[in-house]
Amino acid sequence: RDSSVQRGMSTKFSETQQSDSCAYCFDVLENHFDSKAGVHEPDLPKGKFPLFVTWKIRERGRWQLRGCIGTFGERSLKEGLKEYALISALKDSRFDPMEKSEIPSLSVNTSFLTDFEDAKNCYDWTVGKHGITISFKTSYKSYSATYLPEVCKEQGWTKEQCLDSLIRKAGYRGSVDASFRERVAVTRYQSVKAKMTYEEYKKYRP
Repeated sequence: RDSSVQRGMSTKFSETQQSDSCAYCFDVLENHFDSKAGVHEPDLPKGKFPLFVTWKIRERGRWQLRGCIGTFGERSLKEGLKEYALISALKDSRFDPMEKSEIPSLSVNTSFLTDFEDAKNCYDWTVGKHGITISFKTSYKSYSATYLPEVCKEQGWTKEQCLDSLIRKAGYRGSVDASFRERVAVTRYQSVKAKMTYEEYKKYRP
């Protein structure tokens, strides 16, 4: 494991820094479609973190996932947000690339990952508090997958249901039972999260 990432450390983000992280993602996305759109210098903590950018779109009054990609590698926040704001909007293989006309219907979530710890067992984590990364091997292949801290709670899953979903997300299609789950290695982590809708962004950047 890469111990140079901010493992086991908590970093405080001010309210302004959290808002700036989201507004910066909107700046970058608007600038991608219109080079005349300004990109403001964000106020962000120093240091390097794993991070994820999640876009959601409002459809028929409900927020639906539109793209979510990030990295567990260490990245400066400005560099990482600039890169993954666009990757998650344009290159998430689950969705068509985003179009300019969708921007007014979007919200963005930024997640900066901290406090990485090896779980004592596959159930040694707290729903709503921890994200988890699983890893396991079969005779032929190694598998891994992750869910951010909010996923399990939003889906209303038990820990067992969350683990089973992650096992499938990792690409494993064999049978899964209690003894199989117990062989799965789990790393738990926490995140600093921020959210901003497009309407909030336009007020933030008058």
